[in-house]
Amino acid sequence: MVGIIAQNWWVALFISLCALVYFNSVSKKNEVLSALERRMDSLNAEKTLLLQEKEDLLLQVNSQSDPAWIQLTLMKGLGLVPEGQLKVYFHNEG
Repeated sequence: MVGIIAQNWWVALFISLCALVYFNSVSKKNEVLSALERRMDSLNAEKTLLLQEKEDLLLQVNSQSDPAWIQLTLMKGLGLVPEGQLKVYFHNEG
């Protein structure tokens, strides 16, 4: 038995090398898979934020025909005040 193993040492060496290459490849594959999963999570989070922003923009576009929204936009963006109302400025000293 020992004689057979001694004569075919190269087979054991070849099997060992194949196992080493296989386990090294599996390890690298797992690293790549982990990196891709992290990237996918990041993209899903970004997608969620962008979908929320899209919904906000759609609400703004759809509400542009609403007179109350137009008045609020003019008051916030341009500082205009409706007739009969008083504009008050707050000065922060600091």
